[in-house]
Amino acid sequence: MLQPVSLENDRLYIHPFRSEDFNRYEKMVTDIYQILSDDDTLHFIPEKRLGSMADADTWLKSTILNFHCGHNFVHFITEKVSGKLLGIIDIISPQIVRAHYRLEQYPYFIEFYLSGKARGRKIMTTLLPEIIAELRQRNIRVLGAVVNKKNHAAQKVLLTAGFIYQSPFDPVQDLYQLSFSSTEKKLNKVG
Repeated sequence: MLQPVSLENDRLYIHPFRSEDFNRYEKMVTDIYQILSDDDTLHFIPEKRLGSMADADTWLKSTILNFHCGHNFVHFITEKVSGKLLGIIDIISPQIVRAHYRLEQYPYFIEFYLSGKARGRKIMTTLLPEIIAELRQRNIRVLGAVVNKKNHAAQKVLLTAGFIYQSPFDPVQDLYQLSFSSTEKKLNKVG
């Protein structure tokens, strides 16, 4: 099972759900709902929209269970000063990728969402290379990402971090890959 990533800088913590987060569970549910119901955040990923606080509560409970089952590894971006949740980083296991995508190989995938208020602050441009370095230490050799063709900000973040455009994924998304070894083959969509 993938070990969680825990990082911090002068402004932010990147962390999985921690035992101390039980003390702020309701606040996290509220912050998650704000992020996953925000029009700016969901402009390119409307399918991630949560419809209610109850949905956010269910999402967080599922996230905690999925983390401990090794299915996907959600990490939170929390502002140190305010304790406010600014974003979510999801590292998706090859097992789950296989269930949802048809590819020749099934690496870990990464998705990230920032609150509308956190956009434009270069948070992911700064954090993604650090997260990638942590994943590399955990022997992850290939990372994939699927991004809406019109989401130029996310594309720029991925390219800056070393991802390479691979191919169209579907009519609205493109497939990107980051390989830590030049001998590894690029991802190819099947079907």
